[in-house]
Amino acid sequence: MKKLDAHAATYRWLRRPLCRRYAVVVFNTFSKLKQRIDPNSNRTICWAFGTLLNGDSEILGAWHPDTNAATPPEVFGQLYHRGIEFVRCGLGDLVDVEAAFKAAFRNSATYPSIEQTLTATLADVEPRHRSGMSRLLRAAVGDPVDEGSTVSSPDISSAELRERYPKLTLQWHEAVARFQPLFALPEPYCRLVRSVDQAAAEVQGRLEREIHRHGPFVDSDEAFDFVVARLRRADLQLDREARAAQHARDASAWQSRRRLPPSGGTVGATTLAYRVLP
Repeated sequence: MKKLDAHAATYRWLRRPLCRRYAVVVFNTFSKLKQRIDPNSNRTICWAFGTLLNGDSEILGAWHPDTNAATPPEVFGQLYHRGIEFVRCGLGDLVDVEAAFKAAFRNSATYPSIEQTLTATLADVEPRHRSGMSRLLRAAVGDPVDEGSTVSSPDISSAELRERYPKLTLQWHEAVARFQPLFALPEPYCRLVRSVDQAAAEVQGRLEREIHRHGPFVDSDEAFDFVVARLRRADLQLDREARAAQHARDASAWQSRRRLPPSGGTVGATTLAYRVLP
């Protein structure tokens, strides 16, 4: 009975009301999940990660569509019905469904995800070169990397990586051109979008490692249950981190409001240095 109750609670979590306005929403897909279920299956699992303007983040939901679409249009309608009225910008593979996204959330902007594009590009790089290639490609999108240094291992440099992967380097330069509207955003907001993109990629990477450790699933429903449970755990962790950060901000504000009076009081030979709230 407890297991059934926990299962029901997990799915109620997917249907909970959401905030009205989000600064950034990243839409993700587990593209390699079918290798863990059935190679002939076209089922996929997509999920969304949202952040408010103050930086607080949460998992918005997970979906198990009947097709292999990156982000089905019905996802936007479900988010709207759960209370979201405005999304300032959406990140991810939204080219084919951009019209549906903007119909659900008017005056919103869409941008490709730098992290998702980077992951797809590095999939064609030898594992031993991925770390170096990642640093090389990140340098092209403004990440603080010393591009002239040795970026992989002592026996390969940035120039050698370019020579080894000329097509990928060219593709990445073309991708960087598509990122220009994002780079044109005001600096604080561009920084927020980039940080949200990276945070979503970290959750995605952690989930994919857990899927890999799990091994094959019986069917797509079992895989969906597994992903949803892990997403809920990640969401609870985000909530704990947000509460801890707010507590730290409140404590800092309280400390800053404390002040010493012009002089302390005395009791006998003991001097009392005291502070009072204004």
